[in-house]
Amino acid sequence: MWWTVGFMTGGVVVVVVAALLITILLVARNIERLAGQALGVDGELKTATQSIWSLADANDIVEDIAGSVRSIDAQVTAIADALSPETAAGSERSEG
Repeated sequence: MWWTVGFMTGGVVVVVVAALLITILLVARNIERLAGQALGVDGELKTATQSIWSLADANDIVEDIAGSVRSIDAQVTAIADALSPETAAGSERSEG
């Protein structure tokens, strides 16, 4: 009689362990599927935000151009002052 209870208890334990293993396998498959989706979204995000990272490069180029323009402006002002010392460099600009 006790051996019957032992077999029944063992059977229940085996069924519970099997159910837990099946649950773990199903959850693992779901995690794998979601990870694949996340990697796909990662690629889309990388493609979609590439132009934002390019803006930093464009901004650097614009800053270089602005620096060159300021340098040219200073040189043109110096040349204008040297050619026409009786007029201040800014006086003609304010009239025009």
